[in-house]
Amino acid sequence: MDYELILKEILGHGERQPLPQLFLMEMLVVNEKLMQLELAPEAAAIAKLREQLNGLEQQLCSRIQPVIDMYLAGNATVGDVVQLKEFYVSRKYLLRIIERLSTFASRDQVFKS
Repeated sequence: MDYELILKEILGHGERQPLPQLFLMEMLVVNEKLMQLELAPEAAAIAKLREQLNGLEQQLCSRIQPVIDMYLAGNATVGDVVQLKEFYVSRKYLLRIIERLSTFASRDQVFKS
């Protein structure tokens, strides 16, 4: 999606878009849980956090879908473009957290074997 946003000049090359404050507050709690799990991994807690993260990703995607549809139809407003940028940076941040969880969770599984 990064390439598509740059091509359409929605997100200029190298442009920095701040994360929405509400999203940052949610991620503060998630990051705290993640750090606790890195120190003391528990399979059930890891699975619960993974489920929570997948739910957050689905919420992000379902909220932005109507805006994407408007954009693709050529009816996007300036507010829609801002929402697309916020979606992009929020999802990118969320995917990094999911990757981090997967990395240490799978590493923990290897050490237990």
